[in-house]
Amino acid sequence: MLPPSLRRIQRLARLPIQRVAIRQLLERSASVSEEHHVQHARWIQEEMPVRLAHRLSDFLQLPFVIVCNARFHEVFRLFLHAFETLVESPPVKDAKDVEEFAKMLRSLVRGHDNTIHMLQEGYAELHALLEDLVELEEFLNQTCFTRIGNRVLAEHFLAVHEARSSGATHDFVGVVDPKCCPSELVSELSESLGDLCDELFGRRPKVNLEGELDTQLSFVPEHLRFMLQEILKNSFRATLEAHRAETPPVTVEVLKGIFDVTIKVSDRGGGMRPEELRQAWRYGHSCATKPSVDVQPKDDFQLLCGRDAASMRQLAGYGFGLPLSRVYAQYFGGDIHVQSMHGFGTDVYLNVNHLGDVLESDGSERHVQLVAS
Repeated sequence: MLPPSLRRIQRLARLPIQRVAIRQLLERSASVSEEHHVQHARWIQEEMPVRLAHRLSDFLQLPFVIVCNARFHEVFRLFLHAFETLVESPPVKDAKDVEEFAKMLRSLVRGHDNTIHMLQEGYAELHALLEDLVELEEFLNQTCFTRIGNRVLAEHFLAVHEARSSGATHDFVGVVDPKCCPSELVSELSESLGDLCDELFGRRPKVNLEGELDTQLSFVPEHLRFMLQEILKNSFRATLEAHRAETPPVTVEVLKGIFDVTIKVSDRGGGMRPEELRQAWRYGHSCATKPSVDVQPKDDFQLLCGRDAASMRQLAGYGFGLPLSRVYAQYFGGDIHVQSMHGFGTDVYLNVNHLGDVLESDGSERHVQLVAS
């Protein structure tokens, strides 16, 4: 099975990725003509194998011990299955072909739902076995960029196709919300994460929402939700662990400039040392592996109430939240910057482009700014 696929992978991996911007996604809406919708499907059919070929080529260059890991091997198998399914599918020529292509694509998308979780588990297993003998940071970044990109293309096409089939009108254009409101997402997440904090700590931080709260932008709301969730989770946990009595608020400020929307999340959770801040961007690094004394279960009652390490991971995560959030931010030209003062607190700046004209990133132009005092 692999030799013919290998030749295809090598050939397509030499082709450049055709990147898109949010503005182009908005143009590929349910209102386009049938001819343009068929062209959209045909482009997805041709472009996704190229992106998968780039990542499969990376997999094939990994050390053998990495590919032998069951979780990483399963991700490789899923990518290879999607690649072979797409390249072997009949070319899309008309509306009937589009319908069959949509069914196949929907099945592939569902099959990749647990990709990130499998990478998390596989990385944890490899790190326990090899520690820092193998560097996987760039590989994970590139794999996550491809996973995000293919999912955006596939889910956008499927949402548009469903809207065309049903004839229903939606506020969204595919996966893009033209009126995505960051302050509304922050309010929703403050409630849900606050409920989780109540379960784990018996209290919740107050959130002060400031700035230009009516700001709207064209964006993929699920991306913004994920990034805000991970940033707020970190701020909530740090605040509650640093203050056992009176809990200071977490402040979220929304600012809109000519090109960017910046969401600043400030906490008084004690901050991080410079070396801790550098480690925070590494996959697998999580304070959940070293829970504070305050959250250690002292008796059966606390275990019953969920004050164990497994429950705390709901809030602290598995060490993929912050680096993966940065990948999501950089995907459409944004970024995440962190300024932390050890002994006081941390400011996190989430920047997203609101013009919609920045091409998606393929991960080759990544950068990060770390400031510690």
